[in-house]
Amino acid sequence: MKLIYTVCTANYLYQALTMGESLKNTNPAYELIIGLVDELPVTDFEIPYQIIPVSEVQPVNLAGFKGEYTVMETATACKPIFGLYLFEKYADLEKLIYFDTDLWITDSVESIEKNLDTYDIIITPHITQPIDLQEEWNEKQFLNAGLYNTGFVAMKRSENTFKFLKWWKNHLKDYGYYDFCNGMGIDQLCVNFVPIFYDKVLIEYNPAYNLAYWNLHERKVEFINGKVIINGKENLLFFHFSGYTPDKPNLLSKHIKSSKVDNYPVLKPLFKEYNKALLRNHFQFFKQIIPAYGTFTPPKKENNFVVKLIEKSAWKAINFIENY
Repeated sequence: MKLIYTVCTANYLYQALTMGESLKNTNPAYELIIGLVDELPVTDFEIPYQIIPVSEVQPVNLAGFKGEYTVMETATACKPIFGLYLFEKYADLEKLIYFDTDLWITDSVESIEKNLDTYDIIITPHITQPIDLQEEWNEKQFLNAGLYNTGFVAMKRSENTFKFLKWWKNHLKDYGYYDFCNGMGIDQLCVNFVPIFYDKVLIEYNPAYNLAYWNLHERKVEFINGKVIINGKENLLFFHFSGYTPDKPNLLSKHIKSSKVDNYPVLKPLFKEYNKALLRNHFQFFKQIIPAYGTFTPPKKENNFVVKLIEKSAWKAINFIENY
């Protein structure tokens, strides 16, 4: 059995479907499972992947998140919950890969599988080289956000892995919120301890993994014969489109507002292809959905025009705060 899973709310299902499309194109032997931290939306089109709502895994009150988590914090805290569930559900599942919904897979994941023959847990660092502290995005941010990016985590069935997932789950139950100034980096900052606390952890330095706006400064990227080539020799394995939206197609990421896709001509074909895929996978439909769980879920819509206007403005403010 070959499984890759992701976790999201319903309003990000367009990303999950897009990631699934890239998985089918490059790794057809793999099945994608979507852990939905939300209620299942009603659509007039088929979703070709298995969706497991969180209500099937544990009570919808999310078992102790104290009702204080935002939509984003609630979703990220469920990564280890779904990981444990899938290992328990499928007794023959030996290897499990987690990908964030905003990843675009461009090559075979065979190298990940091979490394899991030796290691139990694989994580990737945000950066591997120093950044000038005067730059807009520098080393200080990673001390707050976490040394490793949990948009990708690969795991092998073992007691060591189960201990990690249970620790991660318990940590995020009460300490999975977003407060960088006080050492709270949602699901990510605590992963700094994983190579210390657990055995057989591979810190994967392969530059073809997890290319994103935060590490473009340290990798040579070329577009050759329809392929993205990293450092002159590696086929890109997956790109992390963190903070990208079709609403602003020339913005590399909303997390760095001064960075434009036009500043990286070699990446323009990749962004163009990804943008088309997001639109094809019902971006306009899913982005309108208000998630069911999380502190900042707005109330049900009313017919009153003033109420609608206030609700819309509040939701925009909340999204800005959560994603700033």
